[in-house]
Amino acid sequence: MSEKEIEQPLSMSPEDIEPGRIKFFGVCHIVFGSLGLMNVAYGIVMQFLREPLFRVTQTGGPNRIQEIQNVMYRDLAVSIWINIGMALVVGILILRAGIALTKRRQSSVRLSNAYALSSLIAKAIGILVFLLVTLPVIGGALTAMLAESNGALPGWTERLRVLIGAIGVGGFLLSTIYPLCTFVMLNKDNVQQHLAKHGT
Repeated sequence: MSEKEIEQPLSMSPEDIEPGRIKFFGVCHIVFGSLGLMNVAYGIVMQFLREPLFRVTQTGGPNRIQEIQNVMYRDLAVSIWINIGMALVVGILILRAGIALTKRRQSSVRLSNAYALSSLIAKAIGILVFLLVTLPVIGGALTAMLAESNGALPGWTERLRVLIGAIGVGGFLLSTIYPLCTFVMLNKDNVQQHLAKHGT
């Protein structure tokens, strides 16, 4: 009888089979994190470019509509910087979690949970900023521009404000789907068991 070692069959226990969601969410985290940080960089550049453009349009003698728009952008600056700051933090956290997931690190689920929690908190703050700051500023500017251009406000002005508010809140709520899915799917027992046994 041969004395060669008999190759042992691969284990089929749950902790030995890598769940596909580890790689899937790792790649998605990296993609979304990279896009988010690119958007942050674009937002910062636009904020610094807007002030010189604002001064140029002022010296060029802007009309009344232009003045209303310039005031609106100036009044929105604080809320824009708040959103940029939160997006920067969330972008770094999701990118870090994505790299950890693709490298099968044992800390990857913890890092992903930190991203998901910070993302949900940022979105809650974002909704409050939108309702308390952004929406009133945009609504006021819209009313002023319509009054300036038409002389009388059309009846649908108030409904348009409600529509803008509904779209904004709806967009924030839809954006919570991914972090919630991340939290639910990556905290499954088979994911935890696999990373505990095979994670680096």
